[in-house]
Amino acid sequence: MLKISILKVENPSCLWGRVVQGPIGDSESSQQYDSLLAQMNLFYHDVTQDLRSLKPTALEEGQVCVVYWSVMKSWCRAVVESIIMDSVSCQARCLLVDHGERIVIPSDQIRVAMQKFLQLPFWVRRFHLAGIKPTTLRVSLLKERAELINSSQWDSSATLYLHNLLQASTRTEVVLMESETDSTSVELYLTVGNIKICVNDDLVSKKFAFYDRQSCDEVDPFPVMLKCVRVRSPRRAVCTTPTKPTTQTDVETAEGGNMSLVPEYQPPPAGQSKSRSESDPAEDTDSSLAAALTKNLSLFRCLKFLNPDSSFQQQAAPSVTRPEELKDIRAEETTAASSTGQEVFAASSPATTKSVESGAAAEKMYRSEEDWACVRLLEWLNPEPVNPNPDNADDVVVPSDPRRSGILVNSPLPVEPCSSLEDAPLTDSLRWVLRKQQSSSLSPADRYSWPAVARGSHTVIVSPGAEQPTSYLPPLLTHILLNSIFTSLSSSAGPIAVLLCPGWEKVQLVFDLLEELNMVQHLHPLIVLLGVGKDEAKAVKIPKNCLLLVTTPFSLVRLLSCHCFLFLRLYHLVLDEADQLFTHAPEQMATILQHFQKVTTSEENASCPQQLVAVAKRWTSHMEGLLANHMPSPCVVMTVPEEAALYGNVQQIILMTEERNKISVLLGVLDFTPEVGQKTLIVANGSQEVEDVFKAVSNKSAFCLQTHEGTTHLFDFVVQQWRKDIGPGTHVILVTTNECLKCLGIRDATCVVHYGFPTSPKVFGSRLFSMAENFRNVSSRDHTSSGAHPVRSVLLISERNARHVVGLLRYLVRTGAPLPPELLAFARGVNVAREDQKRDRPFCSSVKSFGVCRDSSVCPDRHRFFPQLDQSLLPASGVIEVIPLYIKSASVFFGRIVRKEDGGFQNMESEMTGYYGDKKPTATDILEGGLYTVQEDEAFHRVRILSVPDRGDRLFFSVQVRFIDVGKEEEVKSHQLLQLPEQFHSLPGQAVEIVVCRVKPVDAETQWHPKVTRAISQKIRGLQHRARAVFSLGNTVFVDPMVRVTQVPGMKTVINEYNVLSEIVSSGMGVRNPEHVDLLKAICLEGEAGGDREGALTNGCVEGSDSLETRIVAEEKVLAEAFRAAEASRLSDAPDRKWTRALPGNLPDCCSQPRRERFHPQVRWFQTPDSVTVTVKLLNPESQRCDFHPDRVVYSGRVNGRSYRAELPLSNSIDAPRCSWEIKSNEPVLKLAKIQPGSDWERLVKNKNIFVSYDMDHVEDDDDKIPNGVSFVEDTGEDNLYVRESDSGSESD
Repeated sequence: MLKISILKVENPSCLWGRVVQGPIGDSESSQQYDSLLAQMNLFYHDVTQDLRSLKPTALEEGQVCVVYWSVMKSWCRAVVESIIMDSVSCQARCLLVDHGERIVIPSDQIRVAMQKFLQLPFWVRRFHLAGIKPTTLRVSLLKERAELINSSQWDSSATLYLHNLLQASTRTEVVLMESETDSTSVELYLTVGNIKICVNDDLVSKKFAFYDRQSCDEVDPFPVMLKCVRVRSPRRAVCTTPTKPTTQTDVETAEGGNMSLVPEYQPPPAGQSKSRSESDPAEDTDSSLAAALTKNLSLFRCLKFLNPDSSFQQQAAPSVTRPEELKDIRAEETTAASSTGQEVFAASSPATTKSVESGAAAEKMYRSEEDWACVRLLEWLNPEPVNPNPDNADDVVVPSDPRRSGILVNSPLPVEPCSSLEDAPLTDSLRWVLRKQQSSSLSPADRYSWPAVARGSHTVIVSPGAEQPTSYLPPLLTHILLNSIFTSLSSSAGPIAVLLCPGWEKVQLVFDLLEELNMVQHLHPLIVLLGVGKDEAKAVKIPKNCLLLVTTPFSLVRLLSCHCFLFLRLYHLVLDEADQLFTHAPEQMATILQHFQKVTTSEENASCPQQLVAVAKRWTSHMEGLLANHMPSPCVVMTVPEEAALYGNVQQIILMTEERNKISVLLGVLDFTPEVGQKTLIVANGSQEVEDVFKAVSNKSAFCLQTHEGTTHLFDFVVQQWRKDIGPGTHVILVTTNECLKCLGIRDATCVVHYGFPTSPKVFGSRLFSMAENFRNVSSRDHTSSGAHPVRSVLLISERNARHVVGLLRYLVRTGAPLPPELLAFARGVNVAREDQKRDRPFCSSVKSFGVCRDSSVCPDRHRFFPQLDQSLLPASGVIEVIPLYIKSASVFFGRIVRKEDGGFQNMESEMTGYYGDKKPTATDILEGGLYTVQEDEAFHRVRILSVPDRGDRLFFSVQVRFIDVGKEEEVKSHQLLQLPEQFHSLPGQAVEIVVCRVKPVDAETQWHPKVTRAISQKIRGLQHRARAVFSLGNTVFVDPMVRVTQVPGMKTVINEYNVLSEIVSSGMGVRNPEHVDLLKAICLEGEAGGDREGALTNGCVEGSDSLETRIVAEEKVLAEAFRAAEASRLSDAPDRKWTRALPGNLPDCCSQPRRERFHPQVRWFQTPDSVTVTVKLLNPESQRCDFHPDRVVYSGRVNGRSYRAELPLSNSIDAPRCSWEIKSNEPVLKLAKIQPGSDWERLVKNKNIFVSYDMDHVEDDDDKIPNGVSFVEDTGEDNLYVRESDSGSESD
């Protein structure tokens, strides 16, 4: 049996219904459609969505879209049936395909139907009664009689009769006959009382229809009409017999509702029916005429509107099939002939198509036809749009608040965002170039920041795309070309704009973009990258026509020290990736900003443009000082919500609790009687959590609201209640979910409670942005007073949230919030477990090259030493001979170790040369991992295939290979591969990685500059060098030093031509790194001992073969025990946890730290003949203390709420009374007096400390020293040690 639900009856040829149960069971369940409706509401209610991308570009008939139906206060799927356009508006007549309603909707309430919302079939289908056609009465006034004729439209009485039958029926069955394009023909069977009626046959017997297989002449010209049709409200009854009295009874329908039934139907004898019809023809004729006149009811409505005082009396005749033009087919409309949830059962035929399930029909509301006629007449009389609220006629349309889209814009001047490249504030040439590069789309940050930058305002931009120079360059160049060039002082020379980048790679990227934007001929940009070499800055020549300089902070400071007068007209200073600049070069940035402030505040530059632009991915504390001290009236644009929360000074409170006690802890932290009005959001992770929390909080608070995915129709009500003004002592609380929060558009909350743990920093930030209107405005001069009542974020952490803690912990550390030690220990354990899962990854190249990895948390490579993976067969000490063949960087090469006792490789080379000299067999089968030969110039190299692409039908293709005797990897053509005979397979690959130790790039760079790599490559490639091995790791050998030696003919003495390390340092692009080898050895010791050391390099790991899941579960159990212990401590103390306006000093004991965790600061030192200067790398520390002792120094201080302590046991004694300390460049500097002036300290502390390093900026070269480093003699003795030439005598033949 096919079970459906009839929703609406337009006429017997148009029945709208839903399939509830198919012949083999349920089709798509109502839960699926309810879920679809909730998802659509969440998506289209989302205030952060870009409406321009959701609105259709054009409307067409038959187009599937999504419209807003105000009756259900919901977004619904619809099909456009027609388009209504006039001079002022565009409307569409749509069919709601899941509800069977037709509405007229303005075009601005139509959205594009996303593909994910079209997976389910339309819920409502159209049916029609099979095998019958409508008839109607034709009244002849001359013959004074009525006769039945065929008709193309159904009579209204037939529709009303069918509707009343459906209302009265207790059981309905349908047989599907055939499925057409837009409708399915059915035979409809209704049970009224105890009688089953075939509606198709019943309509024919009542002369409402005829069988379409019969001719029109066979229709009885004297039909039997209904005596009466009584409609009672709220119940309706159908009177089917004139003799038996009607009794009305209530029965329960299949949908569970109460309907009124008609008495049992008994068909009268044919003669009686005929007699009845003939006895009263006038009554039947009058009834049919009345029904026909209702078709022109709109005429009477319009006349009544035009003549309100007239005495028109309209009959209360039922109108079921009114013309569609007179309906207000908006959200409030429906038809009178509709049934609510009436179920229908049917026998299915093989032609059954897709079926859908039933659901409750929407509440129906009517709009009077008089109002509709009035509006239509006014539109005709007045083509201008009707203003329903004349008081607001002069209101100015204000652009939408960017905070609704998750964008924070703080600007003293209004910012009109640009929507596309066409209306962006750019020159035509720049717009043409960007359009040519297919950069027509603008990011949210670009839309708001470009107008501010283009008009010359100080601007701070924090966005995910901050690393792209296009986020600020086009509007900046526009302002320079249109304004700054013409207003700059011609009396001064030098650039008018400086772009600071964090490294040489970014400098080159920015310069390349300037060339692409055709700025070379206008601004003549110049790259300046200076090393630490002497007089390098003095030798720099800046052309007079150079208006734009691209450099790094270190290079600019060196330029300012020698050419400060070339920067007297510096009007534009751009900080690219400002967060990185302040992190890695704080001193240099302070010097640059001080110079910029002096230049821009001078009297002669008062009329010149002054602009400082800072672009970053993260907000840092240094940028707060930048805004306060160097950027008057700035424009701040932030599109990262979590960074906006840091900018807004959101106070973070972390509470640890067991899952079962979360609600009690929540109630404990809420203050239900605050001194000032508060609006608190409680965010849960599901509908059930929302219900549970709401039930608990509503018992305590009189102003508590809730909404979740199942109550999307309450969004408007919740927002209306939330936006009401509140007074002192009022606390409004809203419990909701993440998805609903995006739809509510709340931005004025004073507190957010994370009852459900946020799964990522992005989700965390979206919640925090609900308090955006109460964020501190750092760009405002009076922002300190606005922070009297800081906004708060309360994070509840339970044992169930352990998996997601690590992802959020780094952000919480940046907030400066006190973190429970148990939480930090758990995060370390998880990081250790994850590091152990990187066994298949190579060892981090940065660690091997320099001893440290700048950010091991995001680096994909391994930072842990595993003896089974990294055990090396290469020499870890002694003198070796190496030949660099492939130069990877300035300090990392691939080559061969030359062994005197092993000549196998040279023999193989000569044999391969001889073999391929006679023939060169081309490789036929190319297999991944196979060994082959590639010829380069006159040499033949063995290669191993790393990957083979899917060649398809291609004859020629490329493969990735590794030269196993050279070390390089590159692509070669398939036809270049030669077969390698088996006799050349036995010798293993000869290439090893060679790392020159104790040297690193200058200026905190992570990669060597290409000019250094190029110079070293030209100097050492292919030449044999002598080196001392100091360490080995896997296939890598670490050497220090590595020297090119030449033997004097006829003598045992050798001459050092150069030292590779000294060559790198002398280039000015490298500095010494004395801790390199010690850090590597420390990592290996940790790996061997399985220790757990926290350092700047990496996180120690525990050996083990357990899976990551097992390791994390074990850590979760430990954390759960910590939660229970903290909970027990909290309950035993039972403090009062109501919030106060003070500070998080009243936090529960479970959140406070029983012992203050202290950090060790970075320490740098250098020495003079009579003293040692120690610099503690802390910026603006507080609560400082320094104690000097003869054998040690102890320093302590606090920065950003963190405690730092450095206890340094000195390697030599000092004169404590003569020691002193002071603040220089915002950092503490300790001056230690030597007891023995002139003595040379080899190290500062007795034992190795990874936080202590020598300050290479104060290294002074001694002209008396040998320029190329240590000189070696050939005879190293039995101990295999080098001997200085000055200590050994030379012998001649």
